[in-house]
Amino acid sequence: MNNIGAMKRLFYYSLTVFLSVFASCMQTPAAAQDDEFPELADHGVAIQQVIKEWHNHGLYTAGWDDNATIRNYIVGLAYAYPNDLFQMIVSKLLGLDVDDAFTEFVLDEKNGYVMAELCTETSPSVQMCYWKCNDGTRLIGVATLGEEYNIDESEPDPSWTDEEMEDNIFVNLNDIAFFRVCTDEMLWRPVAVKDICGKDLNFKQYDRIELPRQGKDIRLVAVDYENDEKETVTTLVWNGSRFTVKK
Repeated sequence: MNNIGAMKRLFYYSLTVFLSVFASCMQTPAAAQDDEFPELADHGVAIQQVIKEWHNHGLYTAGWDDNATIRNYIVGLAYAYPNDLFQMIVSKLLGLDVDDAFTEFVLDEKNGYVMAELCTETSPSVQMCYWKCNDGTRLIGVATLGEEYNIDESEPDPSWTDEEMEDNIFVNLNDIAFFRVCTDEMLWRPVAVKDICGKDLNFKQYDRIELPRQGKDIRLVAVDYENDEKETVTTLVWNGSRFTVKK
């Protein structure tokens, strides 16, 4: 138990240093950011890189003591993958005036939910919530939505269709990652979508992903824009241990 307590204090100290540095650089002129914090000048880790990695990599709860909250979890995500969207959320939690950076921001600590949409041309967004499992663990869900400029953009080919041209410029960020965490541990263990949902799912085919702010089920919404915007909803129904896919 003493070792666990020491680990908590060490991690909390590391997080405090990280947030202090970040808060300082947010108040530093842009030129100084470019010189002193090159990782911020190029916007950090692209979300398209995050969603390639997070299904196979564990994360850590940040600033956790006895009972982790949604704040600890979202800061843990930002600590692992520093980028514009996640770091702006941390800035908001630190009380910095970054409201203009968001199209929408929701922090519901009572229900264990956070959502933020960045006010940019491509409007990437992130949602996070967690479920209490029957075995005493928690399942954390993180969903990203929107687009991002393709960091691997190729030289356009004159033969490409408009759709192929757009796919080369932008990357679809629609995805959900799941992590299992014991309440007395810092480590998040990644859980494969197939294992927790019973099948693999292509989240990019949906126009909206709605993690539950209240209730327990996830809604995946596909919109037919050529048919009066008719919506088709796929529901991931939570039973306390895993999801069942229902259409």
